[in-house]
Amino acid sequence: MKKQILLSAMLAAILTIARPALAQENPDRNAYLGELHIHSNWSCDAYVFGTRLGPEDATKYAMGQPVPDSATGKVPPIRSTVDISKGTYQNTTGSKELKTVWTDPDFDPSLDAFYYARALLIPTPRWSTIQAVKLGVVPPEVVPLTVQDRAWSSPIWYTPSAEARKATKPGVPVAELTQKGAVALNDAQLKETIVGKTVNVRNTITGQRFEILYGTGGQRLITAVDGKAPTPEVMGDLMFDPETEYKIQDGHIITTIGGTPFDVIIYKLGDKYLASRSDEYGYANYEVEW
Repeated sequence: MKKQILLSAMLAAILTIARPALAQENPDRNAYLGELHIHSNWSCDAYVFGTRLGPEDATKYAMGQPVPDSATGKVPPIRSTVDISKGTYQNTTGSKELKTVWTDPDFDPSLDAFYYARALLIPTPRWSTIQAVKLGVVPPEVVPLTVQDRAWSSPIWYTPSAEARKATKPGVPVAELTQKGAVALNDAQLKETIVGKTVNVRNTITGQRFEILYGTGGQRLITAVDGKAPTPEVMGDLMFDPETEYKIQDGHIITTIGGTPFDVIIYKLGDKYLASRSDEYGYANYEVEW
């Protein structure tokens, strides 16, 4: 079963403010649309923590016909027409309207899902760059010289029928684990178990496997996804990305995703280790190995 979504992004409809008929247009901000992204609960942010789809499935459409880079498999960023010295840009790239029909290639009718579109304008000079040019001074170095304004659509929510839900592979409730004698690792045990080591994690629902290196300096790095090296944004930047940071506190491994704290508890049951995520409603859906 496939889920088809028709999404249309129109510059005049969603990215400008209504104005009187005789009002003059703002030459600094009437930029064309440059990109249309489709995101879901299975896309890039969720991917880092064990969902089935990769960032490429958060499909990017640029001018309706994206051409992925042959080396990276990713769509290159929209071309910039910004002239920093003049504080101007040109609508010689992008479009007034972006529209496409998208089919989720991995749609699972037994699982809840949501989808939304994000539209980005072509790059334009940041207001501080424009003001600097008008004042005849050098633009400030502490902020970007250009920006890409954006807008989001309302999400489309999919809820499986009761019959469709029966096809979902059940997870393991944490309550069931503890009844069988599973014990959550404490801080000392977690530090001994993961710090300075590569942890192999398998999502028992989706089958996807991750290798995560937890450094001794409080940062973690995703080194493999299903046996392959991940893209740089999934792997994380140890020097500049605050979301690669982690800490162990009160029996939890705490990291950040999308600016929101995210924590994991690891349970030991016999000679097996299982993990639960804070957002999976009391289920331990991960097997952990070293």
